[in-house]
Amino acid sequence: MTKARAARLGRRADLAVRTLKIQRPPPEYYSDKDPVTLFIVHALEENPPPNTKAVEWFLLTTITITSTGDAERYLRWYTLRWRIEDWHRVLKSGCRIDDLAHETAERLRRAIGINLVIAWRIMLMTLLGREMPELTADILFSEVECRTLRAYAKKKIEAPLVIG
Repeated sequence: MTKARAARLGRRADLAVRTLKIQRPPPEYYSDKDPVTLFIVHALEENPPPNTKAVEWFLLTTITITSTGDAERYLRWYTLRWRIEDWHRVLKSGCRIDDLAHETAERLRRAIGINLVIAWRIMLMTLLGREMPELTADILFSEVECRTLRAYAKKKIEAPLVIG
């Protein structure tokens, strides 16, 4: 497992954005298929601050790019990838979605649908808690939900510690 890079301070970067459309032939075992059209977006910080590594991204997509505006929009989407990664992590480790084993596809579909909303709410609470720790719980929870959570927390605190 590789270690995470050290956190860098956020900064504004002016990027030069270039695009290129290419076509790749299909693999030999799909020789009867049409070539695949790909779009490459290259974003490069041409004048980074002194002693700072320039920002450089290559984005490969099958989404058609017809203008600079398209390329900029897709780069903005790309910047959200970490939120999506966090959401998947919450689904897998927090909601344990991989452990779902239901008898029918319909039950699995419903369970996944519920867990998608739960994961989104967990992420929203986490983000709001980091940005605005003074917010009260009633911003996200109904009165009944707040009472239920308080009762659950109280029960957990009062439960005896079991070792062994």
